Amino acid sequence: MMPNEIVPTSQTPAADAMKACPYCAESIRAEASKCRYCGSMLANSALSATWYRTHHNKMIGGVCAGLAEQFCISVTALRLAAVVLALLGAGWGIVLYVVLWIIMPVRDGSASPYCPRN
Repeated sequence: MMPNEIVPTSQTPAADAMKACPYCAESIRAEASKCRYCGSMLANSALSATWYRTHHNKMIGGVCAGLAEQFCISVTALRLAAVVLALLGAGWGIVLYVVLWIIMPVRDGSASPYCPRN
């Protein structure tokens, strides 16, 4: 195959990989994380999964460490954002942290399936 040759979509291996949305049963791409018909978040997405606190790398309740693992971002950046929200948001950062601390279950010790570096 030449470098600039265009391959028809019917001949590409990923073009035929389809699955059914579990919510509306429409046919969507296999790699989709959100259904384009009903807008539902599909499995294996950080937003559709249960959020967990973690005892690994925690400072107070493990909320920021757990969210950092879930979304694969720096725990330091998340902690700074929480402090800024607490100071500039008239205490809403503290309220949000306490609410998340209460409703988020503790992870059993296994690594996050969403972040390859953990």
